[in-house]
Amino acid sequence: CWIFSAFFEPIFWACVLAFVFYPVFLKLKKILGNREPLSALLTVLLIILTVVPFVAVLVVYLVSEAGKFYDLFWRVIEDGRLKQWVDQIQLSPIMRKLESRQTLADFIHRNSHAWVINAAKILGNFTAKQAAFLTKNILFFALNFLLTLFLSFFFLKDGQKIVRFFYEITPLDERDKKHIFKQINDTFAAVLHGQFLTAIAQALTAGIIFWSLALPLPIFFSAVTFISAFLPVIGASLVWGSFVIYLLALQQYTKAAILLFLGTFVISLIDNFLKPLFIGEKTKLPYIVLFLGILGGLGLYGFVGIFLAPTLISLFFVLIKIYLEKFSDLKNP
Repeated sequence: CWIFSAFFEPIFWACVLAFVFYPVFLKLKKILGNREPLSALLTVLLIILTVVPFVAVLVVYLVSEAGKFYDLFWRVIEDGRLKQWVDQIQLSPIMRKLESRQTLADFIHRNSHAWVINAAKILGNFTAKQAAFLTKNILFFALNFLLTLFLSFFFLKDGQKIVRFFYEITPLDERDKKHIFKQINDTFAAVLHGQFLTAIAQALTAGIIFWSLALPLPIFFSAVTFISAFLPVIGASLVWGSFVIYLLALQQYTKAAILLFLGTFVISLIDNFLKPLFIGEKTKLPYIVLFLGILGGLGLYGFVGIFLAPTLISLFFVLIKIYLEKFSDLKNP
């Protein structure tokens, strides 16, 4: 495991692609008379024709939009509009009420400009660094992607043998092994479908709303919503909530109210409805466990932890259940 850990991400994404396209492989295999290598090769070619163009166009566009976002932030800072927005916020009715408490008002006046400017600089620099990172590491990503496709071919061709190997060496009874492997399969499928479908639905909805309200770079922030939507509960609100603050700073209160309403009861409600439907019901895990598990997985394993952590947690609870069933006499000695 330590030796192969250097290739953890390509191996993981190859598993994901093989898992998603395995029904296609089985159909091709049946049509071609059980010719597994040819069926796997054609499935990989199908992946290349469907996934590669989409990913390439998306990456190029996002790099371009990230540059525009960076330029927009620095123009706002340099021409003084950021200071004007902060002043407008300080003159708002809410801030005037806070000014009745002199200590809090002084603290806000002393630090508000520094807070907003520093936040803008951090966000702008982060966006620029990520765009530069993507641009400079195109070759690295291309090699990783080629390795992913290469591994996908073998996972499709030999997937049943690999699963059978792990099935045979699992030191449990036949009934327990069937239960465990079914739980792993169902959980991974639920998390994969639930996360992607929820993120796509939230991103499309947010993009339409941002475009309708004439907000800047709606497609770029729709893509940011897609990424942030993988975080449960708070994900998409990080994007549309920032836009609400932006609109309040511009004193566009009607748009801010509309976005606050649509963000709360449309964009974020999609997450609260679809994720429990797709993930919670099939994994049989409480939503709070999923929430903490996804955040913990993200911290430990990066983006792949979003999919890996719920599967591992679900496996843990299945093993606990089997343990209690096998050794229930320990509970009542």
